[in-house]
Amino acid sequence: MADKIQQAALISKNIKHMRELLGWTQSRLASEAGITAAALSKIEKDEGRMPTIVVLRKIASALGVKPYEITGEDAPEDSGDKTTEFYRKWGELDKLPEQDQRILREMMERFTKK
Repeated sequence: MADKIQQAALISKNIKHMRELLGWTQSRLASEAGITAAALSKIEKDEGRMPTIVVLRKIASALGVKPYEITGEDAPEDSGDKTTEFYRKWGELDKLPEQDQRILREMMERFTKK
């Protein structure tokens, strides 16, 4: 693993990148994560500040990712997390018109019926 300064820089960069992909401000992410905007700002400024595991988990949850995706670590071998993979690829479905969302939900319901 990289030293603490390099790791903090990577975490900072990843959080900012993921936040921007969602089109969120720092205030929005902080609110969604249940942390202060000041704390998030310090983390994103890459001043060598490493978030605690609790804060990292809150941020990851708000972003819809796993903590290891923010830290740049490899996924656990047994992860096989298809939900995360699906969300990554199709997570912006909520931006579609309501009628299109309804059609897609109905399709998924038909595909998953046993």
